[in-house]
This record gives sequence, structure tokens and C-alpha cells, in this order.
Amino acid sequence: MTIALISGINGFVGHHLVDLLMKQGKTIVGIGIEATCFRDDIGYEMVDITDSDSVAQSIERMRPDEIYHLAAISFPAEADRTPRPALAINITGTISMIDAMKRFMPRSKILVVGSSKEYDIDAEGLISETSLPNPTNFYGITKYATELIGMQYFRQYGLDIRFTRSFNHTGPGQSHLFVCSDWARQIASIEQGLTPPEIHVGDCNIEIDFSDVRDVVSGYAAIMEKGLPGEVYNVCSGSMQKLSNILHYLIGKSTKKIEIVRQEKKIREVKTYKKLAGDNSKLKQQTGWAPQFSFEKTLDDLFEYWMHQIGK
Repeated sequence: MTIALISGINGFVGHHLVDLLMKQGKTIVGIGIEATCFRDDIGYEMVDITDSDSVAQSIERMRPDEIYHLAAISFPAEADRTPRPALAINITGTISMIDAMKRFMPRSKILVVGSSKEYDIDAEGLISETSLPNPTNFYGITKYATELIGMQYFRQYGLDIRFTRSFNHTGPGQSHLFVCSDWARQIASIEQGLTPPEIHVGDCNIEIDFSDVRDVVSGYAAIMEKGLPGEVYNVCSGSMQKLSNILHYLIGKSTKKIEIVRQEKKIREVKTYKKLAGDNSKLKQQTGWAPQFSFEKTLDDLFEYWMHQIGK
């Protein structure tokens, strides 16, 4: 039976990846910075991924056939506010994972998860993996650095390393630090009468490529099963969603009349893409992957998640 190790297993994406891989009949093990795993039927170890010896010891004990490397500082604004931890966790942590695999499980394969933030901030339209990355914030820099380092391990040592440049994704369980989840949480709170009927927003004049997190993890599994070593894959929907449309869709789920209040503090200090989508044709052609969730379904489930969480 295939043993799949997930780093950062307790995170948003990790929860959904566990569900998928268990349905595929794989044995799941995980590492993370938390004392315990969110599921008690998973082999789990608390590990600081910047501690290469600890990571190596876990890999030696767990003996994974495949590794999904999710652990990272994943909120771009956090990486820009305090670059040093992001550089350490995202870059050094990835090196720790690959080095441990090289030492103890060199015939395994690892998926290194990157980001669309590796692309140029001024890029617009549909962008493919052939576009040369040019990150302009610390988060994007850390992700491109891990890709370059992983590519060198692939070339120099022949390790089976596969890469993603994952675009924005959302869905039930996402932190309210991210825009769709933030809005769904605010509206759920208003709907339950816990806060005044006004939603605080930043810049809504942006179009973003959003995927459902459940489609994203199925993409990761498809890359691991049918992708190629040393290849980079955009994991994305291939289309853009206007933030203003998302906002009004979520507001429409409430029975309250909600006022939209624009707040400067909600506008990130870091510039973001104004109109960018990923070209997912390579992922589709090489693995047969295709998204299954409509964006409306994603937002519906996200709103219901927050209605449940707030109502507890």
C-alpha cells in the first residue's frame, strides 16, 4: 500500500488532501508544527521543518512512497511583513524535506507546491508555465527559490521532484485571512445577527483565477500519479472571477440588507495582479485532470461552513 506523507497536514489544503488520498486507499502520515493531528487515525509527528535532522528522522521512520510538501508560510502579506520566517520556512524547510528524501527514500517522489505569485506582477491574461517567473514580493520569491532549488536536486541527483504553480484557491475551512473566506465569514456573522449589517472590503476591482480547494488537491494527486519528474504545472481554473461579482453573490446569500464599506486597511500593501488567469492545459493534457466544482458551489459551501462555525 502506498504511504503518502503530507507536510503541513493540519492546514487548509492538508485537510482536503487527506480526505482525497484516504478515498484512494493510501496510508496517510503527516508532519506539522502542532502538537497533534486533526485526525487521530493518522500517523503524525510534530516537526519543525527548518530542523533538517528532525525532518530526516521522521522521513526515516515513516518511509513514505510519496510526499506532498504543503508546509509553508502561505499568506503573502505575512511573508512581506516578516520576511525572515518566510524565507526560513519556505526555502530551508523545502531543502530539509528534499534532503531527507534523498538520504532515506531516494526512489520516492515529492510534490513541491509553488504559487502563481512567482509570475510577474504586471502579467495579464492567460499565463502558461513557459512564462519566465519574476516574483515581486517575498512570498513569490520564496516559492520561486524552492522551485529552482528543487530543479537542481532533480538535475543533479535524479530525484523525482514535481512542481506546481498554484493559483488562488478557496473553499470550506479556509482562514478568514483570505478574501473569499473573509467575506463569507463577515456575511455569516451578519446573517446570524452577531454584527451590524455592513461588510468591510478592500479593492474589488480585481479579477482573479480562483479554484475550489477540492479541485486543487485532485490536481496534486493527478500530478503525483501521471505527471512527470522535473515538470512544473499550473494548478488553476483557467478563468477569472471579478471580486465585485463574488462580493455580490455572497451578499445575496443573506436575508439582511448589507452595506458595503471600503476600508483602506483592507487594501494590501503588496500589489497584486489586476487581471490574471492560469493556463491549465498542460495539467489537463498530461494527467487528464479537470475541475469538478463550479465556483458558485465553492462559494455556497464556504458560506455554509462559516454559518456552521459561527453558530457553534
